Order: sequence, then structure tokens, then C-alpha cells
Amino acid sequence: MDFGALMFFTDYAISGVDLAKALEERGFESVWAGALAYPAVAQNAISRRRRPAETVLRPMDPFVSLTAAAVATTKLKVGTGVCLVRQRDPIRREAAAVD
Repeated sequence: MDFGALMFFTDYAISGVDLAKALEERGFESVWAGALAYPAVAQNAISRRRRPAETVLRPMDPFVSLTAAAVATTKLKVGTGVCLVRQRDPIRREAAAVD
């Protein structure tokens, strides 16, 4: 049986490179990145007058994180969880992570 790990990458979490190396050393088969529809979730939370979780406000682009993971390892498979391409805005995501 093969095991993988799912990570929601943020600017304050472990990097894709470090996570991928650690998973490969421990015999994991894959690493998955969660992708979240940032504008829809943030707007929904704001309309309820609650502050969204930090993971919602500061996500890293899953494709960038997974590319770094793939380059840093030799056997680890990479993939995204749910990725709503139509709701994805990589420029806004990365700009939000820098603030």
C-alpha cells in the first residue's frame, strides 16, 4: 500500500522542497497540494463578519509549490487536490502572500 501526504502550502509553512525531501526519505509515494478558491471563500467569510483563517488569506500557488517539490525529488509523485481553475487567480494569490 502506498501513502501520500496532503499539504496546504502557505508562506509560513514548510516549503515544498523541504516537505518533498522529507516525505521521499520516509518512503511516501506522493505529495498533494490543496488549492482553495481564495476570492469566493474570503468574500463569503467577510459577508458573515468573521475573519477567514490564515490559510485562506495567505495560500501559495499549488503549482509553484508542487513544481519545487518535483524538482527536489526523484521518485515522489505530485498532484493537486481540488483545483477550481476558473476561480484561480495566481497573481492575486502571490500578491496576498507577500503582504
